Amino acid sequence: MPQQYNQWGQSVGMTLTQFEPCQFRCKTEVGQSVRLIPMLPDQLDDSLLQRLWQTVQQEPDERCWTYLPYSQIQSMQQLLDYFQQSFHFAGSMHYVIEVGAIVGWVGLLNVRPAHAVIEIGNVYFSSLMKQSTAATETIYLLLKACFAAGFRRVEWKCDDLNTPSKNAALRFGFQFEGLFRQHVIVKGRNRDTAWFAMLDQDWPMLSQAYEAWLNTNNFDEQGQQKIHLKEFIQLYCA
Repeated sequence: MPQQYNQWGQSVGMTLTQFEPCQFRCKTEVGQSVRLIPMLPDQLDDSLLQRLWQTVQQEPDERCWTYLPYSQIQSMQQLLDYFQQSFHFAGSMHYVIEVGAIVGWVGLLNVRPAHAVIEIGNVYFSSLMKQSTAATETIYLLLKACFAAGFRRVEWKCDDLNTPSKNAALRFGFQFEGLFRQHVIVKGRNRDTAWFAMLDQDWPMLSQAYEAWLNTNNFDEQGQQKIHLKEFIQLYCA
């Protein structure tokens, strides 16, 4: 990272000019295949919750909840309570994910406006959307909104044993930054937390990779990708 020197010849971080704390405005984000609809505690839509509850009930097993900080949701009332309480993530902003059906939710957590840092987390991609175009476009829309709002850093954190989440972070263009050992206790179990991040200086090239991947020409008649996102990232970010 760039550095400079103070009057004593010590290396220090670069002075930031014209920096102001970020102000994030949570609004509906619309992509080619997905809509992200804000579900803030004071702006809950009962019809969206009903549709989301139908999706939750269709899960074939409980594997979606293994690495989340809460167990499988058992009732519509419990689902409502979670959204009203922001899933116990203070100051977070949550979206429900619509691809025809309501197929999951995702949050922007640990917002630190004074440092221009935010985290994508509390990700529930139902079995209806995992490994889909909608999953990738969901992350693209959130990244685009965060960097447009002036954030310098977007984080992704997960249980170090959650291999699919770690692989997803790398595929989405986040960089692995390290492991926080014995970081937290979740559901009575130890969690070592893997940390990933993407910086604003990474985004101009990464956004081109995402847009090339999302281009309709990159999908065949069956909706299968022709070129993988990681190949576009390698091309644009080399």
